[in-house]
Formats: sequence, C-alpha cells, structure tokens
Amino acid sequence: MARYSFLLSARWLKYMAMTVIVVIACVVLALWQKDRQEQRSAEIATIEANYSAEPVDVEELLDSTSATLDPGDEWRPVALTGEYRAEDTVLARNRTVNDRTGFYVVVPFRLETGETIALVRGWIPDAEAVPAAPSGVQTVTARLRPAQDGSDDRNPEGMIRAIDPERIPGMDEGYAQVYGEVALDDVRPDGTDGQGLTALPEPDRNPGNHLSYMLQWFTFGVMIIIAVAISARRERAAAAEASQGPAGEVEYVVVDKAALAAGAKIRPGSRYGRHRLGAPVVHGRDEADEDALLDDRFR
Repeated sequence: MARYSFLLSARWLKYMAMTVIVVIACVVLALWQKDRQEQRSAEIATIEANYSAEPVDVEELLDSTSATLDPGDEWRPVALTGEYRAEDTVLARNRTVNDRTGFYVVVPFRLETGETIALVRGWIPDAEAVPAAPSGVQTVTARLRPAQDGSDDRNPEGMIRAIDPERIPGMDEGYAQVYGEVALDDVRPDGTDGQGLTALPEPDRNPGNHLSYMLQWFTFGVMIIIAVAISARRERAAAAEASQGPAGEVEYVVVDKAALAAGAKIRPGSRYGRHRLGAPVVHGRDEADEDALLDDRFR
C-alpha cells in the first residue's frame, strides 16, 4: 500500500473527489433514464391494451363527474349517446397533425343521463373553417384521456391551449378530470371525414432512446473509474523508476576545453578516467609522451 501513498496527496484527493462526484452523477442520470424507459414501456402497454378495445359505458370507468381516470384506463373507448352543444365549441390551439400546426375542435357533449363531457371531434388547419357539429341525438365512440391543466393559460376568446374542462364553456355538471377523443366514422384515405375534419393520429408507440442513454451513462461512469486507475498505476510506476536511480558504475570524463578548441579528439584509454584527449599527430606514442607533448603544446 505504501507504493500508492501518493494517493493521499492533496492533488490526488482532489482528483478522487471529482471522480466520485462525476460517477455519482452518471449513475443518477442512468437510473433516471431507466425510470423513463420503464414509464414509457408502461405507456405503450396501456395503448396496446386499450386503443382497439371494445367500447364500454363511461360509468364503468368513472363513477362520478369528479372521478379521476385510472392510468390503466387511458385510451379506453367508451360509447356515448347525447347531443353536441355546438354553441360552446372552442378551438385548442397549437396542435400538430402530420407536421402541420392547427387546432383541435373541442365541443361539450351532453349525455342522455345529464352529464357533459368535452369531446375533441378532430383537427383543422384553419380557425376560420370550423365544420358544424351534427345536430340532434348522436351516438359516438370516444377514447378517454386525462384532463390537462389550463389554470395558467391566457387565451383569445373561443380558444384554449390546454384541454381543461373547467376552461370550456357549457360544461355544467361536466366530467372535470377527463375528456374524449372522438373516433371519426368513414375516414377517407387522406385522413379526413369529408366535412373538413382530420382524424387524430394514433398515439405514438416509439419506445424512445431511454435504454441506450441509460447504458451510455453507466459506460461513462465505468470509463472514468478505469481512466483514474490507469493514471494512478502510471504515476506509481514512474515514482518507482525514479527511486531506483541510475544503474551500474558511474563514469566521469575530464575534458580539456582548450585542447578541444585546438583540434584534439577524445579517445579511450587516457588517464582522464576512461577517456583521453588526443590530437591526430600523437597516434602511436605511449601515454607519457603524449601527456608531455600536450602539456608543452598548450602551455
């Protein structure tokens, strides 16, 4: 463990603290994506189970006008008999269908039992061309959705943003927590019903990228830990190499700068360590003669 004692230095303690913080953030983000993936899977399962189911009476799903729709009953079709209150029609703005922005036509529907429920009849691209609602008693099929919160909306007259029954006129004794999306009859290949209304698209069943994002965040966390571990091993190896010092016998060479300036060369075998200074003219002489000649030459 002493070999890794440098990990207790201020520099490495800072690195490790930053690593812990980043890894925790990666884990939190990965778990959040995991939760989103599970939620999305549950939403898709609900759509698959309910969207094409047989219609039931609304009383089977909502026992009162103040009842909240169970999440497991979203998109469930209900059979409704009553009359449209066309005079209270409003438009839900900023609604996109087939990459075009337009309006949902929202009309209160008075049931034969006396309650009122807000129904989205369909989509239109132009607020000036709202098809008239059918008159008289009608039997329609609508898929239930939870009401949206429009308490903070500021809307022009005759328009809403959130489909909130409390913001829709003519909703006396109405279902306050839900609304319905009408399943249009005899829809043409272009998605319209022949009266200018476009059927609402089926709900999106795309699971999204939550699972891949979750794996990416986990991978980032693991990679950071590995990178710090590798850096620590490299620093330990460098410290161990530095502590050993230079290997073998240290040899020193004495160099006469004046001799070098005069053209002498360094050759092995001198009394100046294992090297000596020599000039081209002294090859073949013994060492004593060479030393004497050098001393006389550079005196």
